Amino acid sequence: MPLAAYHLLHILGLILVYIGFGALLSNDSAKSAMKWHGTGLLISLVSGFGMLAKMQLFSALPTWVYVKLGLWLVLGFLPVLAKRRVVKPSVIIVIAALIGVFMGYLGYTKSL
Repeated sequence: MPLAAYHLLHILGLILVYIGFGALLSNDSAKSAMKWHGTGLLISLVSGFGMLAKMQLFSALPTWVYVKLGLWLVLGFLPVLAKRRVVKPSVIIVIAALIGVFMGYLGYTKSL
């Protein structure tokens, strides 16, 4: 599969992750929101590793990849904090947006 297809799948996955955040913080059911969120996380993870393999970075992962994986885990855990009302929904949105921007920066510049 071409690298551009992996990029598009990666972006699709991230869009689904943020759709899940929006559904979770709205009046929709949490079960529906978690389906969108989980599906997006899975698509972004698989396509991200596909891109790494296509760019031949998979044998020796750079530091920025480990940072993105850690942030991916945080994105996966944020709905739990929102669902249990540990953190205010507005704070969850700001954290998720900042993580998304920083992950995009890391993916674009491939530096850290």
